Amino acid sequence: MRKVRRHSEVPEATIHRLPRYLEKLKLLQAMGVEDVSSRQLAESLDIKASQLRHDFHYFGGFSRPGRPYQVGKLVPALEKIIGVSEPQPVAIIGAGHLGQALANYANMGVQGFPVRGVFDANPRLVGLEIRGQPVRDMDQLEPVIAQEGIRIAILTVPAPFAQEVTDRLVKAGIVGIVNFAPTDLKVPKTVAVRNERLAVGIMALSFKVKCILEGDCGTE
Repeated sequence: MRKVRRHSEVPEATIHRLPRYLEKLKLLQAMGVEDVSSRQLAESLDIKASQLRHDFHYFGGFSRPGRPYQVGKLVPALEKIIGVSEPQPVAIIGAGHLGQALANYANMGVQGFPVRGVFDANPRLVGLEIRGQPVRDMDQLEPVIAQEGIRIAILTVPAPFAQEVTDRLVKAGIVGIVNFAPTDLKVPKTVAVRNERLAVGIMALSFKVKCILEGDCGTE
């Protein structure tokens, strides 16, 4: 049996590909597919089969050389590795347009991340109900996090308030933050942060669009 690597030894790029593998495998499972080769799975995701096998080797490989992957076994294995074999409740801090859109996104719960708390400091938003979840005052932040066992938070507050809210989240026991605020957060090493910069993503896309329009994309 191949040695399973420690989480800290898994490259960031591999971590980002794992959800893509799981999403595609769940789709195959829903279609009744029982077995899939590394080549078939890789081609469906527009990556190299060698890359996919290399990613899987960090976690033991999942199959013998030359044998296809069993979809029914690989799906729960990846769910356990990613940490979604059991629902992971999340809190959304900031109930503005973006926060409300995220709270309304039904796929959050389907993917294993049910929203168990929505918070805002604006009294005009407090009490608004979003998919069965009332927007709560920030005074309730810590009690709800403790009561619901929330360990992941989504931050959509204005940049000037982001660090103050982050400090409260960390003290309340949050260990993972998805940060939509356009600022960098200071957190201890025991807390993971994923920054989502919408404007940066659009600018990167703009670069590619400019390249296409000018016919200067190269051959790769």
